[in-house]
Amino acid sequence: MSTAYRPSPAQWRLAALILALAVGVIAVRLIRGIGLGQTAAFYLGIPTVFALVLALSAPSKNLIGMTLRGITLALLLAMPVLGEGFVCVLIAAPLCYAVGLMVAALVQWSRRGGGRAQVVVVPALLLLTALEGVTPALTLPDDQSVTESRVVAASPDEVRAALARPLRFADHRPGGVLALGFPAPIDDAGGLDPGDQRSVRFAGAHHRPPGVAAHHWGEHASALQLRVAESGPESVTFATVADHTPLASWLAWRTSEVHWRALPAGGTEISWTLRFTRRLAPGWYFGPIEQFVAGRAADYLLDAIDLGAGSPPR
Repeated sequence: MSTAYRPSPAQWRLAALILALAVGVIAVRLIRGIGLGQTAAFYLGIPTVFALVLALSAPSKNLIGMTLRGITLALLLAMPVLGEGFVCVLIAAPLCYAVGLMVAALVQWSRRGGGRAQVVVVPALLLLTALEGVTPALTLPDDQSVTESRVVAASPDEVRAALARPLRFADHRPGGVLALGFPAPIDDAGGLDPGDQRSVRFAGAHHRPPGVAAHHWGEHASALQLRVAESGPESVTFATVADHTPLASWLAWRTSEVHWRALPAGGTEISWTLRFTRRLAPGWYFGPIEQFVAGRAADYLLDAIDLGAGSPPR
């Protein structure tokens, strides 16, 4: 009598992983295809569905470990398949792991005799929160701003003259979190009078931002175009005209405002304010991240002001 064939645990794990990856790829193509690639439907919905398929189709033994390994493989595949850079995957990874761990733990607990309601309720709540950003009514406030200040050993007139010159991007490369893979500015050009255009070129244009057709991508791959909206003895405001850099996938710059004032004790205080609209959801996760990164960007811009020898920030 022949014995019925039964797949080994390793074969079950492989089959579950292949199924989950197939479902994940379909979900990615679908959500990005309808223009929701920056919403919570992408960053919460897909990890939830992926983890559910993987956890429910995998054997009980080491279910959590297998789910986390599957998410790791999916994130690594996302780099070349989706055209995302290292920094994109790095930022999204903690959210994906948290969702996967929660779903896998609930499924494993249920299989060991725990309550079954949570296995339905919790993923349902995650999928409900994945609607953020899909429509304006379901979007959290997304306008943000950040301000960084610096005291320099220069007069207000010297500060204004320095801002009229190109910033020292070539001599001062981004560090810290900005060095993880964010596009880096190469140079800028333009004046400081009202109506003047200011153009900043960026390196690291690893993927096309939304709204830019493929046949136009090469023409504007790394240009941030600004216009001097207001300019005075102690302030200047740059308004964004067009952003064709990868940064446009994560946020929309509104204005970049610089204010400076003489201090009674000597020197000048410079404040750089960046105002932007967050384009990634969920806001409770990406909002603080974008706030932090924008703060480091404002601090970097202050470092890049060409005050000349003998007038370093202090």
